Amino acid sequence: MVRDVDDVEKRLRLREFRKERMQRYLEKRSELDESLEEVFDQRTLLALYDLLNTGKLREVMGVISAGKESRVYHGVAGDGSETAVKIYLTSSAEFRRNRLQYVVDDPRFKSIPRDFRKFVYLWAKREFANLVDVYNAGVSVPKPIVQKENILVMQFLGENGVRYPLLVEEDFELDELRMIWEQLVDNMAKMYRKASIVHGDLSEYNVVVARGPTVYIIDFAQAVKLGHPLAEPLLVKGVETLSKFFSKRGVSVDVDETLRMIKSG
Repeated sequence: MVRDVDDVEKRLRLREFRKERMQRYLEKRSELDESLEEVFDQRTLLALYDLLNTGKLREVMGVISAGKESRVYHGVAGDGSETAVKIYLTSSAEFRRNRLQYVVDDPRFKSIPRDFRKFVYLWAKREFANLVDVYNAGVSVPKPIVQKENILVMQFLGENGVRYPLLVEEDFELDELRMIWEQLVDNMAKMYRKASIVHGDLSEYNVVVARGPTVYIIDFAQAVKLGHPLAEPLLVKGVETLSKFFSKRGVSVDVDETLRMIKSG
């Protein structure tokens, strides 16, 4: 009899616990709705909830950065690690026209949808594929986690919700700048020779610097494969852009020699 009573109490406590847990989830979901529904459409929210419900994401929190075409949020993955959740907006009329040149001639994506929303999904899928390729080649980039429709989830470059600074945001000593430049050249070489990829928009705004200093390269949406007609001019543009930044700060940089090192070591 006592055992039966104990069993009933345990079941009641378990039921109450589950009820409270569901209530907390619904409250959290409601808060998420309120903070995101003004920015994203229903289909984007449903895709985000699917990532939350399946455990790939545990939580989505504050905005890390906001642009005209995407927003990046601080999040927590299912394993408890910090993530960056990049969500492309599906309301920018210029989006497809401005990016079509990067998708055309990409052998991985032969079919280019006319539908705007589907094109945004393709763009996110392509960025994630670029990130996976360079990550597997040993390039210092945020670890890719998952992509669904217009949402990309990757490693958060920072600690306790505070992101590491961009290269352009910090004042570094000359010896630190030389170390950062050497790391960048090494990573560009890995990108080129091991992943067969050129970063499409490399600049001081797409380089994150952690303690050490340790360099990470971000934003691979415009990256192209070596066979792409834009590969060579984008490589030269990236090296020239970074060389100007470092030269102004006292680091001696030879563009032609850097290009040779990237391509052949």
